[in-house]
Amino acid sequence: MKNTITLGFCLIVFLFNACKTEPDAKAIKKEVLNLHDKLMIDGGKVMSNKMRLDSILKSGKMKSSQDSLNMADLITNLNQADERMMDWMHGFKDDFKGKNEQEDLDYYKSEMVKVRQVEDDYIKVTKASDSVLKEYNIEPAVKMNMEHHKH
Repeated sequence: MKNTITLGFCLIVFLFNACKTEPDAKAIKKEVLNLHDKLMIDGGKVMSNKMRLDSILKSGKMKSSQDSLNMADLITNLNQADERMMDWMHGFKDDFKGKNEQEDLDYYKSEMVKVRQVEDDYIKVTKASDSVLKEYNIEPAVKMNMEHHKH
């Protein structure tokens, strides 16, 4: 009876482990590339909002001198977010080949962390810039221009 229970338990553990599907390097790479494609579009909005804010700043139509400073800081943040995207893209190796599957998986996982940080940056600066543009009755960008981000 004890052997049957032990055998049954081992069989359940074996089947459970066999059913688990760990993501492989190709799946993670595809997810990274899909996120990159989305961020290319988001980057167009980041730069469009930057240009709109820059126009307001140059026009001198800010509500206060503090608004001018805040807008200049926001423009700097938009530029920095865009630069972080460019830095990530230049460092990303689409054709990475490690010595084994685990190295490939580790590489693409680390790239996923990096590109998600870029995504977080884009979300923050886009929300902030959209909010300021609305305060000045200017529609935030909706259609993206990807010319700036061509590789």
